[in-house]
Amino acid sequence: MPPRCQGGTAAAGDETAAVQPTIDYGERFKYPVLALGISVVATPLEWPFAPAVVGIVLARAAFPLWKRTLANLKRTGRPNADLLDSLWILVHGATGEALAPALAICLTETARVLRDLTAITGERRKPDRVPNRQYWIERKGRRRLVLAKDLRAGDQVILGSGDRVPGDGVVVGGDGLIDGHDLLGGARLVPRGVSDEVYAASLLTQGCLVVEMRRLGAETRMAQLAETIEERSWKETRIGNYMEEIGNRAVLPAIGASALVFAATANLSRAMAPLQLDFAQGIGISAPVPVLASLHHAARNRILIRSGHALERLAKVDAVVFDKTGTLTERGVEVGALETSLSSVSEAELLYWAASAGRYVLLPFSAALVSHAETRGVALTASDPLDYSDSGVLAKVDGSEIIVGTFQFLASRGIPVDAGYHRRHDGVILNRSIRYVVRDREVLGAIFFSNALRRESAVTIETLRRMGIACYLLTGDTSKSANAVAYQLGIRPGCTFAEASPEHKVEVLRRLRRKHDAVAYVGDGINDAPAMSRADVAVSFQQATDLARETADVVLLDDGLLGLCYGIETAREAMRLVHRNIVAVTAANIAVVAGGIFFDLSTVGAVVVNNGAALLACLNGMRPLYSGERRDPEIERTTLRDDEGLLGIPWRKRGRAGVDGILGGHSGHAGPA
Repeated sequence: MPPRCQGGTAAAGDETAAVQPTIDYGERFKYPVLALGISVVATPLEWPFAPAVVGIVLARAAFPLWKRTLANLKRTGRPNADLLDSLWILVHGATGEALAPALAICLTETARVLRDLTAITGERRKPDRVPNRQYWIERKGRRRLVLAKDLRAGDQVILGSGDRVPGDGVVVGGDGLIDGHDLLGGARLVPRGVSDEVYAASLLTQGCLVVEMRRLGAETRMAQLAETIEERSWKETRIGNYMEEIGNRAVLPAIGASALVFAATANLSRAMAPLQLDFAQGIGISAPVPVLASLHHAARNRILIRSGHALERLAKVDAVVFDKTGTLTERGVEVGALETSLSSVSEAELLYWAASAGRYVLLPFSAALVSHAETRGVALTASDPLDYSDSGVLAKVDGSEIIVGTFQFLASRGIPVDAGYHRRHDGVILNRSIRYVVRDREVLGAIFFSNALRRESAVTIETLRRMGIACYLLTGDTSKSANAVAYQLGIRPGCTFAEASPEHKVEVLRRLRRKHDAVAYVGDGINDAPAMSRADVAVSFQQATDLARETADVVLLDDGLLGLCYGIETAREAMRLVHRNIVAVTAANIAVVAGGIFFDLSTVGAVVVNNGAALLACLNGMRPLYSGERRDPEIERTTLRDDEGLLGIPWRKRGRAGVDGILGGHSGHAGPA
């Protein structure tokens, strides 16, 4: 039997193996190629029935375009670039000139297929909405551990705090609080007990539940809701949409220009030239290709960027804000020292109360305390957690109310703590955080613990700085602990903000966004989610909490920070390709229109230049698909500076590391680290 309602644990293989869409090349090219072939073969032979046959086949090939044009007019009441193409093909077809329209349809469809092919390639790397975790289940009277993909209707799944419900079902045992944010919107915690329904992707924040599965996979309420609102990634790039909108606004002026040219020259061929001003169509096809290709390339290199819009924002990032614990430091913690504030309380007793309170709490500090207590031979007792977060735990132990938490966690419950103690203590300066232990509102002592720096943290900070990106540290930890990490990583004191609550983090993010074009926030905890939701780009890790990972626009699937640097560079290159494609398509359109009006450019030549430019732009945009594998900088050191001399730094001159300053309208204390 798994210990105390142990639920799902993260497992490898979060990518879906579902059948992905394919392209029916025969269906899409059948009529365009047939129209082109008949135009090439039949028209020169001057058969009596050739014009009629060519016209019928051409009309069938153009039917999807005309259908889209009418549907858009009916839906929006405004013309778009499809109207120009429809009129151009209709007029040329009616006058018996079918070769150029047939060639244009073929080239346009080829470009569309390249776009769709790029999208499908990316779809094959798309992860499941509910990651494929392992769950303890009851099946036919036996308890076993299975992957989410192997769950069946009727299985009884055992869920603990922090687990995400794998499917729709009914509670058959236990009770707890469910966060239904994904389905209900907002912060919505609802109690659930026996006979209550729960839905896939809901998060069990507290308690223990046994849920009998009723609907799984595509049958769940979450999956059906997602299908109704899902949009293609290429519809989420602002620059492409902006240029497409400009092109659509040029439709009526182009039709008016065509009428004026015909009135002035009485030349139908020249009058048709303005109708080829359809750069919106070319941009709508070619601009998304590098975005889709880059999304796939990033996913192949273990960086999940959720949409084209997220990619576009990532390319603009010029500032990155890091949380400390679990982001710049390792998630696991190590207990460093214990200090009692009462002579009547021993270190063993202090450890007993603290570890017992967090015995059944799935947080790194609590797990480290329990492990430390077991190592020292301290026997623990059962506890009843009443409330907990990344900042602390409130529990009942042997009839006493025990609180183990940060200075802010205690202050929010009206328990006074010496404000200066946790700032001036040597243990804090040496990158050790503090958790205070309180019994029945009396402070018994403090426990110091530390998080080792990630191996790649220093290299990541250095690489981002070389890319012209400012780096900030924003944490709820003490200013001394935060400054110690910042000192070792080379982050300036003026860019370090400590003792920040989730609300403070949101305000700091708001102020920083005024100074920078785009701000990315990197976090992994539940308390990071509010700040992540306010950042231009939210970044998290595969092994982060479910809430942080699902809030993120970018997920680093290998749980390494260096993926952020590669992701930003990939996004920048993608947007460079988008801009080049827009310039190429726009220039070709202008050249074709000018050539047709002033130099009587042939229709076939115009098609080759215009549609050929869009096709070449698509091919150019596919370059990321063939880019090499990701190469990260060598990790030569874990820090830019060692911790020698930390105790000798005049910390008072650094002040309170920025939070008060920025909330008062200042950016923090400047000066070299």
